[in-house]
Amino acid sequence: MNAFHRRLYAVVNPKAALGRASRFWPKLHKQLWERIGPFPWDWTGSPMHATSLVRSALQQGYDLIVSVGGDGTHNEVINGFFCDGAIVNSRATLSVVSCGSGSDLCRSLGIISGIGFTLETILSGRKRKVDVGRLQFFQPSGSSCERLFLNIASLGLSARVNSKLESQPHFLGGTGRFFLATIRTLIENRNDRVSLEIDGKVFSDELISAVTAANGQFFGGGMRIAPHARLDDGLLDVVMIGAVSLLDFMRWGTRFYQGRYLSHPRIKYWKARTIRAKSEVPVPVEVDGETVGTLPASFTVLPGAVRILVPG
Repeated sequence: MNAFHRRLYAVVNPKAALGRASRFWPKLHKQLWERIGPFPWDWTGSPMHATSLVRSALQQGYDLIVSVGGDGTHNEVINGFFCDGAIVNSRATLSVVSCGSGSDLCRSLGIISGIGFTLETILSGRKRKVDVGRLQFFQPSGSSCERLFLNIASLGLSARVNSKLESQPHFLGGTGRFFLATIRTLIENRNDRVSLEIDGKVFSDELISAVTAANGQFFGGGMRIAPHARLDDGLLDVVMIGAVSLLDFMRWGTRFYQGRYLSHPRIKYWKARTIRAKSEVPVPVEVDGETVGTLPASFTVLPGAVRILVPG
């Protein structure tokens, strides 16, 4: 057994990718056990369960958190790294295991699936300081709420698409399901009028399809929505997509997935530290693939707030 000087705790979402995580974990657990000895871990059982599990583990002194699941699981886990706006354990490091249907965060980090690759990253990966996004929004009840994110938060079309994902055929996979949900959402031809403030510059009454505040480059199962985004530059990449029709998406869909769409006349792109958005009507907001509430909302960045293990 190799010397391993970290206190490891793992959280596993058994429902991620239609149960793929629950099938992958026993194999990974066995290999880790053989390499470092016994360590505690838990299944998640309900929404935001991972947040409370991780926060408790960090408060107990565990300093390596392994998150096994998809983007939603990793989002809940990173929220557990904080309590009342402050980091729980300044020595802690996160290791994300690619086990979701979309795995967009892992794409930006260069993390792939597989036992060998995952073991190598956990045991001897390089620590990388990355930014954390902070989303403040309103819940349907009217109360304000905050959610942290590692990958992307957005408003408008993308949030409506996420609300339709569960009804899409699972055999299509993450990319296929998101694509079909986008088509079905665009058939409704719903655009929104919003006002934005981006690092103090005001854009009033903009007709938009979606606005993203991106820390990572990908969302929607591989759509390269923010091709210039960096997880460690202290900035969010803001993509404002003007009114888009189904025909526009069919013409430009491939370019969206390849990140070659910034020349489209209805696209505006900035790098910013603070984004505020409001509308006179309810506009949905999503974070790392989960629709969580509505505008008004603000998006800010916490530079270099956490460490993540990446391939060495």
